[in-house]
Amino acid sequence: MLRMISALAVALPLMLVVAACGGGDDDTAAPTAFPTSSDPARNVPPEDRQPVNLVVAASDLFVGENNFVFGMTDENDEPIGGAKAKATFFDLREAGKPKPVFTVDAIESAPGVGETVSHVHSDGATHEHGGEDEDRVAYFSRATFDYAGFWGVLVEATLEDGTEVSGNVGFTVNEEAALLAPGDEALASDNLTRSDVDDISEIDSGTTPNDMHDVKIKDALVAGRPLVIVFATPGFCVSRFCGPVTEEVEALHDIYKDRVDFVHIEIWRDFDAQKLNETATDWLQWEDGRIVEPFVYAIDKNGVIYDRWEGPAARNIMEPSVQAIAEGKTYGQN
Repeated sequence: MLRMISALAVALPLMLVVAACGGGDDDTAAPTAFPTSSDPARNVPPEDRQPVNLVVAASDLFVGENNFVFGMTDENDEPIGGAKAKATFFDLREAGKPKPVFTVDAIESAPGVGETVSHVHSDGATHEHGGEDEDRVAYFSRATFDYAGFWGVLVEATLEDGTEVSGNVGFTVNEEAALLAPGDEALASDNLTRSDVDDISEIDSGTTPNDMHDVKIKDALVAGRPLVIVFATPGFCVSRFCGPVTEEVEALHDIYKDRVDFVHIEIWRDFDAQKLNETATDWLQWEDGRIVEPFVYAIDKNGVIYDRWEGPAARNIMEPSVQAIAEGKTYGQN
């Protein structure tokens, strides 16, 4: 049977645990180690928890530019939000001699968290977005990897109370992406829309169906319309991110829908029968049968993938690229 995997529980050999190892302003200081977890089915095993733990939440890292996403947790393995963080990435090819390569800011992403906003759907139904528990938080960094193999990251952060903490972890980068990635041509999927089904619940498991079920991906590509696709199953997600991420995309839909088409694709065609949605498998299924969700893709007017995000992506993380394709920018343009 195919296995659905939580965004914060997926791993390469990369899910990790880290020891807190002192902060500081010296980006060249090497961490003492880049440990990895022995259990890819959980976040941080109880026996390995430290005052600060780091969890890599990206399942498909590859040579080139990536949206690198990680979570920080406390000694109870509860997410740490509100931190100001930076990430230094290390070349680990020479045993015992980690080499710092680059340092970038880590931007907080908290889908569904924050002020509650009322949204009126096309059928007149009102749905409240936001106001979710503050434990839905992660951090994104733009990271460009120039070799395949083992890398390390040192995260230095200042918590909301002013405490300075740091942690490190090793992770694997592959030569090529396992899934469709920026620079690839989008698939001309013939996804189901509301006009194809008798009941919208057949293609939207959300408590209140969203307004992103009117466009076929193939039609948007033929029309040369920029496109955002969110792959998520709010009603059956094994993580707590699918519903909030879908709502974050829907908030972008309300702003950019005149210039960008938005499509929500459920992972399951029939959850009870364990039948997967063909469009979801075409885009997201790994060779070993896994599907990791949620995923969001931004596609430019030429039908080329401009950007993608895995896991807990909030509006602030996605909007720069959505705005760019709305303005007509294409992949490779600065």
